[in-house]
Amino acid sequence: MKSMALKEPQLLVSISDPLLVNKLKNAIQMLNGVSSISVLKPKKTGLELAEEDVAKGRVTHWDSVDEMFDTILGK
Repeated sequence: MKSMALKEPQLLVSISDPLLVNKLKNAIQMLNGVSSISVLKPKKTGLELAEEDVAKGRVTHWDSVDEMFDTILGK
């Protein structure tokens, strides 16, 4: 059985304005010979994830380290 390895040329385009991604994707799909399009979104950094947690209220606050350990250890 033949290998299914991709042997087609690929074009990688970086977009600075995320609002253009769908417009560009639709425009490229209209070109003859385009077999597929994949959109890769950059992974969020640890700081971005932490900021998102704060914005969505997914944080816990303790007044002291002792209080934190008491909560974690179930005392």
